[in-house]
Amino acid sequence: MVGGVDNGWAVAQSLLGVERGEEAATNPILFKTEIERLIELARLYGKDQDPVIRRRIAWCWSKVEIMGYLGYRVLAGWLKGAQPGPEASVSKLFWSEYHTKVTDLAMDIMGMHAQVPVGRPPLRTYRTDDPGAANSSGSWSTTYQIAFSGTLYAGTSQVQRNILAEKVLGLPREPRTGQPDQATPGITERYE
Repeated sequence: MVGGVDNGWAVAQSLLGVERGEEAATNPILFKTEIERLIELARLYGKDQDPVIRRRIAWCWSKVEIMGYLGYRVLAGWLKGAQPGPEASVSKLFWSEYHTKVTDLAMDIMGMHAQVPVGRPPLRTYRTDDPGAANSSGSWSTTYQIAFSGTLYAGTSQVQRNILAEKVLGLPREPRTGQPDQATPGITERYE
């Protein structure tokens, strides 16, 4: 038994923190090559002069830069011997929400071409395609389909927000299903 009786969730959170800590350091590299591919995609489709597309690409670029600095922070803490803290949840929430937007932009750039995947699909079924991937509709459209799953696996975006609300902001725990809502007596389930 690892972590003692009734301590499984604490062990799982620790393990996920380490996993997210590693991703915080490596994801910016993957997303940087992906944004470079996206810029080239805009050129290939003649959308690099479209002001709306350019603004959206700039927004994506800024998010990748922020991810990089967060990755440096996590990595620096790791090298000092610190365990990943809430910044690992920030990183997971940040990249997964970002990735749905960047792949959505790729679909908008390709327009109807995105509807007919041509070329090699991504080599993996999570996050970005590999750094050497071709700018094909097969790569981007499948990555687009995969992107939403990033907001679910390894802790949903809602779970990450709850972790941050409790651990960083000091807010009270969200009422759990099956327990009466303290603010509204008699309510036993939460609907969102």
